[in-house]
Amino acid sequence: MARGNYPNKAAQSVAEFRVEAETLPSVPAKGKSGRPKKGEVHKISLAIPVELYEGVEFASYFFRGNITAYINNLIRRDLERNLDKYREFKTMMEEMSSTM
Repeated sequence: MARGNYPNKAAQSVAEFRVEAETLPSVPAKGKSGRPKKGEVHKISLAIPVELYEGVEFASYFFRGNITAYINNLIRRDLERNLDKYREFKTMMEEMSSTM
């Protein structure tokens, strides 16, 4: 048998693997799936009376059929008009409960 320098088969396999990995097209990172979020939310369960639900469904068409967006809009408008009154009422109730 002749003596000489023979390549290490394991090292040669690793080198070939690296070349193959470098030539493969990179896979783009997959984006998030699902609906985009509009910020942090607090989820609740909401019971709507049956006689009002049909009206809620019709009104939600102005919000692309999104009932949550419709209800959030109602709440936002109510709070813009009445939040100060609600705070005053809360303060009155706290004062009444502390005097009893």
